[in-house]
Amino acid sequence: MQIENKDHYSLNRAGEYDQHHKKSLRARLTSERELALLKQSLKIAGVPETVLDLPCGTGRFWPAIAEAGVKRLIAGDYSEGMLAVAQRNRLSDSFPEQLIRTSVFDIDLPDNSVDFIACMRFFHHLYHRPDRLSALAELQRVARGHVAVSLWVDGNLASWRRRGRKPAAPERGYGKRVCFDSDDIEADFATAGFTIRERMDVWPRISMWRMYLLEQR
Repeated sequence: MQIENKDHYSLNRAGEYDQHHKKSLRARLTSERELALLKQSLKIAGVPETVLDLPCGTGRFWPAIAEAGVKRLIAGDYSEGMLAVAQRNRLSDSFPEQLIRTSVFDIDLPDNSVDFIACMRFFHHLYHRPDRLSALAELQRVARGHVAVSLWVDGNLASWRRRGRKPAAPERGYGKRVCFDSDDIEADFATAGFTIRERMDVWPRISMWRMYLLEQR
């Protein structure tokens, strides 16, 4: 069954999303921690020359990418609303160098065309394993080095509090957020041909947020 791409963010909703991570002290601290972990991932990967941020949302992670020393950034999202807000958030006329409408399930870039892909806050919306493997296959195809993925995993206080609240499964594709068994999602990475270079928790033993730095075998 082919995955149907849907635009989930109107311009107004994208604007609200842009402000969400600035609303409270906890949100700001979590956002700062995520930015720091992405910057750390880029440095572990050797400060890649070319980075793809997908889905880029409104460009929240671009400062970390620039501060890590990356020279060339391509950013993409399937939502026209997100891209409209992201356009206003560009750090300069050349950063990101390109802002494109594309999907994680069908990336509009050639094979092995970027050194590093940042895929932030997306995979925990993919309830079905075939969808995750489809997206990982595209990341594997386009990246020639490393991929950073952030999502929700279990084994922490927040996941314990969330137990029993598993959302209803969408038909396919993007849906409500789900917390993964870490063994299951790591098995997906292995099936897709990645090895785990680093596991980095946003708030160890407290938060569900984890960033994985993956590398191709």
